[in-house]
Amino acid sequence: MDDYTEEKRIAGAFIIGGLIGAGISLLYAPQSGKRTRRDISRFARHVSHEAIDTIEDAADALQDMVDAVSDRMSDITISKKEITEGAKKKIVRTLENVEKAVQKQKERFL
Repeated sequence: MDDYTEEKRIAGAFIIGGLIGAGISLLYAPQSGKRTRRDISRFARHVSHEAIDTIEDAADALQDMVDAVSDRMSDITISKKEITEGAKKKIVRTLENVEKAVQKQKERFL
């Protein structure tokens, strides 16, 4: 999650920097309204693409985390005597909840 937080912080800084730069350019280099609208439209598309890329990266990171947890769970071999049936159900339910959360986030952002 630390990588995701760092990526999110960098993306946020990039977007804020872009907005500040766009505002400054409007103040110091006035142009025709048509050209300004075109520039704003291009900038909005660029920011939109950057946001989508960031969201896709976050969704991929979540999926990787779920895959890693699933792989670790399948690698663990515990005999029936060492773990109760209730605990097994809780583990499966937790993995299912993580999978649902990842899917929900993907649907929310994509």
